[in-house]
Amino acid sequence: MTRPAADFFADNGLSQPPIYLTDLDRCTPAGALSREPRRHSWRTLPYRTSGFNGVMLLAGPETAAPAVTYHLNATGWHAVSIGVYPFWSEPEGRQLELQLKLTGPGPFTVLSHPRVPFAGHSEWLHEMFWDVADLTGRDLAIAQPTARSSPGDRPGSFLGQPARIAYVKLTPLSAAEVRAVSTDRADSETRRLFAHQDAHGPHSAWRLTSASEIQREVEPYRDTDFSRLYWECGSGDLMNYFTQIGRIPAYDGLEDFGRQADRFNAESWRILRDRGIDPLRVAADHARDVGIEFHASYRVAGFHYPPPLDHFNHGDAVYNRRPEWRGVDREGRRTPRFAYTYPEVRAYVVSLLREVAQYPVDGVCMFYNRRLPLVEYEPQLIEGFRTTHGVDPRTLDSLDPAWLHYRAGVLTQFHRELRIAMDEETQRQHRSRRLQISAVVASTEAENLRLGVDPRAWVDEGLVDTLIPYSSAPNFNSSVDAWADPRAIDYFLDVARGSNTVVAPNMMPRQVSPEHLRRRASGLYRAGVQHLFFWDCAGGSGRANYADMWSALRRLGHRDEIEAWRAAGEPELASPRHEMRSLGDWNLDYQTPG
Repeated sequence: MTRPAADFFADNGLSQPPIYLTDLDRCTPAGALSREPRRHSWRTLPYRTSGFNGVMLLAGPETAAPAVTYHLNATGWHAVSIGVYPFWSEPEGRQLELQLKLTGPGPFTVLSHPRVPFAGHSEWLHEMFWDVADLTGRDLAIAQPTARSSPGDRPGSFLGQPARIAYVKLTPLSAAEVRAVSTDRADSETRRLFAHQDAHGPHSAWRLTSASEIQREVEPYRDTDFSRLYWECGSGDLMNYFTQIGRIPAYDGLEDFGRQADRFNAESWRILRDRGIDPLRVAADHARDVGIEFHASYRVAGFHYPPPLDHFNHGDAVYNRRPEWRGVDREGRRTPRFAYTYPEVRAYVVSLLREVAQYPVDGVCMFYNRRLPLVEYEPQLIEGFRTTHGVDPRTLDSLDPAWLHYRAGVLTQFHRELRIAMDEETQRQHRSRRLQISAVVASTEAENLRLGVDPRAWVDEGLVDTLIPYSSAPNFNSSVDAWADPRAIDYFLDVARGSNTVVAPNMMPRQVSPEHLRRRASGLYRAGVQHLFFWDCAGGSGRANYADMWSALRRLGHRDEIEAWRAAGEPELASPRHEMRSLGDWNLDYQTPG
């Protein structure tokens, strides 16, 4: 099979031969390098492949290696890739992680490579495509993402993942290719992708303590096909910004957590608060710099969590102060969640979202894909149905259509109130564009109604601007191959037809091959979809990790490129690999088990 000429997966499609920079022991400062393993230093280790020799840099999970600079000595535009030495053994770590940036302003980006399958005792370098940039006067900064785990400076005080970089590959661009890149980056027609960031994972993984570390989570979307970032602003009354109404996840006074990651998250927020760094504002401002819209996203059902995640409930939670706002089940028992049946609950949530609208956001998004229901058998709902239909709904089947449609009116009313509030904020702030409302919903009309959600009513009344079906699978199953049958999106396209509502199906599961990603996108585009959504698109364990899938995903709005690839027989999409022949003084030709 031949690859179509128009395909720019990674640095494919470029005409000039690459330059391999393998002498990473030239990094400065020299004092940050060591031939032997040493904390706060990069270990230098010579290696040989069948094509070239070099010296790689390595750091272990407790090394806390500092930032070093490799002098590129390059001018003009180049594609930049790196070669990494991944591992397969679980005790070594979760994945490989590195930070890169070009010298000058701007944050690092995190590149992560998952563990590789056991390769029969052969050792390979894997290439990761990073960026295309003008390298004139710029060098490459390399760092290891780490988090402080405990006070002091001893083994275990800092934690991270292994970091191993073997080479830097520069591929020069011709003058025509530079013009093509510039034209491509200016093409808004391909910017049809929406990313989600839960705003919890980075704090939990890396214990963020600075504005630049928050910006790092937005930076990967620069010069890609992404046009929106859906950043979580809160869950219930636990908000991811300096709220005056709810709580922030600092969990003051709580010292013991069910997971180390949750302690990292709390300590991160305590430090950021003390430094006056508001993560939501930093992320929103950097999204402007990157050139994408910023939509604040909210978990509508996140007012109370079960053990062992009940640290989320710590502090002066509104759930504890307002027991009368809790839902009621079919048997008349109070349930451990707030019910939007009560006008007071809806008003409280709208007040939080008004507060969010004071930030430089383009819209708000309601997440109806976590911990529902929001409406059950509250007394006023029962009486209202009895008045309208002459029957107690508790005597009907729980899936009775009349009852489901009546009950769904509660969240429709919530969206009416939310629309009024957002329109008022649009006018009060003299915004040039209406604040948008998005919603993540379930797989089918029937499943949505069962959860009290009526997308058709929202669209008919102009209450939602973007509909995001989480999956084509029921129960928000994240592991199922979503949209394998593109006809599953037809209901949502039919609901939105003739309106201004955008439909953006979420692509699941999170980690798939680049070929799989292109096939699913092609099927949905052919079905009539114009936009795609990606849950958990953050770096690290998310999708924006600079592995092969990200090379396909960052350009997944290029429909013509995808269709040309399919017409060419769907050739494999994979970055180069190089088998090592020696590592240190070890001849890998003689490697045997054990």
